[in-house]
Amino acid sequence: MSSIDNNELFEQYYQTEYDFNTVSLSRDELIDIKRLVREKRVDYALAPIGTDIFSWIKKQSSNIRFELVAFDSEKIDGMLYIPTAGKERAYIILNSNKPLVNQIFIAAHEYYHYVKDYQKTKQIPYICDFSALKDVNEKRASRFAAEILLPEDALSHEMQDCCYAFEIKDIKQANFNMFASLIIFLTVKYQMPLKAVIYRLFEENYIDDIDKYIKNYDFIKKLLQEIKIFEKRVNELYHFENSYVLPYSETYQDMEKAYSTGNASIEEIMTDAEKLNLDIKLIEDFINNNDEDSDDSDDAELFSIINKKRG
Repeated sequence: MSSIDNNELFEQYYQTEYDFNTVSLSRDELIDIKRLVREKRVDYALAPIGTDIFSWIKKQSSNIRFELVAFDSEKIDGMLYIPTAGKERAYIILNSNKPLVNQIFIAAHEYYHYVKDYQKTKQIPYICDFSALKDVNEKRASRFAAEILLPEDALSHEMQDCCYAFEIKDIKQANFNMFASLIIFLTVKYQMPLKAVIYRLFEENYIDDIDKYIKNYDFIKKLLQEIKIFEKRVNELYHFENSYVLPYSETYQDMEKAYSTGNASIEEIMTDAEKLNLDIKLIEDFINNNDEDSDDSDDAELFSIINKKRG
């Protein structure tokens, strides 16, 4: 396992705040993304995925693990972590200091990188290099995340229902208040960031003047948080707790198995755990428990798989 400087790791490999504006993508890029969404989303049809995204991704590939990390930096949303060259395992790391609604979007965004970029990057040790995936590829990942959570066909269906509810013939007749109500409803139903919903309406040509809605983002979000009938769901979406990803995750289980089977020494386990800011107390606990059950000491060859890192 080659060593990498923690500061270098932090500066070069984190995923920054998402750019929801994907209008610069070409027609062919959009066709490819929409095709992939339809292929991956087949079991859900028009139904929301929302918080199911975590279990859904794991069903897509048994090689994916999730980790929650309380990143110190507000700039970090998530990361795709590939532990070792040539291995199939990958980790989607979520910033637990971000609201659940952001974590949902992050998971979908990073899953796109896993599907589309993994083969290009799996020979690179440690972490998928996001410095090489900026700009257009980040926009592709964001557009995939937005479409997997709120696909084109579902959005079209919602527009028809909206016209019926507001007694208008065409969605272009809807005024600001109508669209604000629709944006709030879609945010809650499809469990995705409010700003991402605004951009979905713009991307599919339902609204023309997006600046008007972005400028009023804080106002619309305030309304969202004040509507009593949505209070329970909004509280869940905008709090940080994520009960859909277990705190004692498979990463620790992988490490414990590696240690108990002799595939990793204490030194290797602790070096990697410290580098990636895992909970050292949990690591020490399972090492001590294993030592009580066995007389074997520090014979080890190579390692196993871990993840987790903090800014």
